[in-house]
Amino acid sequence: MKSRFALLLLLPLAAVMIQGCEEEKEDPSVILGAQANTTVPGFYSVSLDKRYTMSQAADNNSVIDIFCFYEAETGNNIALASPGSGITDIFTGVDMPDNWTVKNTTYFFLTSLTAAQFEAVQNGDALIETSFDSANARRKAKDVQVGQVWAFKTQDGTYGLLNATAVTQGTNGTVTFLIKSK
Repeated sequence: MKSRFALLLLLPLAAVMIQGCEEEKEDPSVILGAQANTTVPGFYSVSLDKRYTMSQAADNNSVIDIFCFYEAETGNNIALASPGSGITDIFTGVDMPDNWTVKNTTYFFLTSLTAAQFEAVQNGDALIETSFDSANARRKAKDVQVGQVWAFKTQDGTYGLLNATAVTQGTNGTVTFLIKSK
């Protein structure tokens, strides 16, 4: 009888442990779709670590820090920006960022860090903030390429690094990155 009781007590603990292990195995990558991508959300909240479709982002515009877009004519190609970047004529419809009441601005700076150096950085490390060069930062990460490490600073003062791990060009393209923040 005691062994059955002990088993009953251990089952919930085992379930919690298994659930925790499954959560750790999840892919930490963030993938964002460009303006014509109908299957991959293109808007991202750094503070919530959450992706949004354009209509969802319009309803939650105060938390959106980054979006993906494609524009070949100006050399932006696959790029990252934010609602406050002044990007126009890319998105269409009533939910486009031009119509939002809150337009957070995130600034980006292309670092000289390698992917290996990025991997060595831990969330909260001082290098995350010191990698950001405010004098040379821009409101978009233009022509994002695999292996590039971009430092960024969000409207609310969060510093971060993102390492581009995959890029597919085109208006229905995507960018995949790993992110670390301070």
